[in-house]
Amino acid sequence: MVEKLFETESLCPECLRRIPAFYEREKGKVYLRKTCKVHGNYKVLVWSDADQYLSWREQSVHAEKVRSGGPTEKGCPFDCGLCMEHEGGTCTAVLEITYQCNMECRVCFADTTKACYNPSLEKIKEMYLTVYRNGGFCSIQLSGGEPTMREDLTDILKMGKELGFPHIQVNTNGIKIAQNAEYLQSLKEAGADLIYLQFDGTREEIYQKIRGRDMWAIKQQAVANCEKVRIGVILVPTIIPHINADNIGEIVAFAKEHMPTVRGVHFQPISYFGKFPGGVPQDEDRINLSDIIFALEKQTKGEIKGDDIVPRKRYDPHCAFSSLFYLSEEGKLKALTEKKQNMFMDEKTDFARRANAFTSAHWRMPVEGEKQGSFRERLRSYTLSITGMGFQDVWNIDLGRLKGCCVHVVTANNQVTPLCAFHVTSSKGERLYKNG
Repeated sequence: MVEKLFETESLCPECLRRIPAFYEREKGKVYLRKTCKVHGNYKVLVWSDADQYLSWREQSVHAEKVRSGGPTEKGCPFDCGLCMEHEGGTCTAVLEITYQCNMECRVCFADTTKACYNPSLEKIKEMYLTVYRNGGFCSIQLSGGEPTMREDLTDILKMGKELGFPHIQVNTNGIKIAQNAEYLQSLKEAGADLIYLQFDGTREEIYQKIRGRDMWAIKQQAVANCEKVRIGVILVPTIIPHINADNIGEIVAFAKEHMPTVRGVHFQPISYFGKFPGGVPQDEDRINLSDIIFALEKQTKGEIKGDDIVPRKRYDPHCAFSSLFYLSEEGKLKALTEKKQNMFMDEKTDFARRANAFTSAHWRMPVEGEKQGSFRERLRSYTLSITGMGFQDVWNIDLGRLKGCCVHVVTANNQVTPLCAFHVTSSKGERLYKNG
């Protein structure tokens, strides 16, 4: 039996036109269906547990629209950014400061045709100021490409701190910080608060399949150097079916072993950007947040339970999940979150402000020299966040959900664009937005 749930809008994977779409429940799962009058019908699996999907939907909260947004001319997602249709402000701003990289990963978001993109320090200052106008002093991610390819990365960090941004993350594959602990120390002294480390698993064959080279020793050394320098790390796995979906529990175990340096794990299910070589991704090519939650419970043998994990309290709640755990002296994770607990906001609370407060509180290393004698002091050091975010690609993009996005890319021409809109590509690799 097929049950139609609700309607939305999406994009045609071929021509990127805005087209009607709807969700349906079938055999306990949720699918998105859409039809382009020119290119035909599409159906994509978006959630593997329909009951959970509907329960999370009931918890969503609509935010006020961004009153400072620009005029709407073509309609979402063509007027970024941000336009008056968008809901909510910026909770995390991504500054892409280079497209140069020392790797060639097939799952990368970056526009590799723009490898020469390296905005000047003056331009990056404008980008910081654009962030402030849209989201205040929100969390900053310096991204790329590979940010450590820039010789002036310390200057970029210092600039952000001088402008007043309290939490700046460096998104990295870890190669350079693994090679040089002194370099990592210089990043910390310049203002880096966190290393947001690409970390796909605990087996070499995983990196061979996803990244095309041996990386496991590099990842271990990168974490070891972070421990030496005393800077916090978030492990960021891209989860792909039949490659590392069975390694989720081992990733959590690695995180536990390396606390308090490792502050959390941020799971990202594979999304298909660029020209997908296999044609249209099939259901077996996808993994969604409900699959990851199920895997967390199964692969940790119940140490992490599905009820410990809460959805984002924002429309659309299926964008992300969060949970927080305390590592007991016996080495077991104890949940600090409960089912339907509201970690970030209620209807009267600003989501972006609370999300930033959570990041600052739990994604940082404890202050050096803090005593660890009492339970409260240990709790401050030995908490681990388990989070996940599913990025939308052209096959599963929901424009209603996109309007609630608070993770924004700030472009070199000072546009503020929801991350999924910025990176979305047609089935032929055509982009809506470009940098540089």
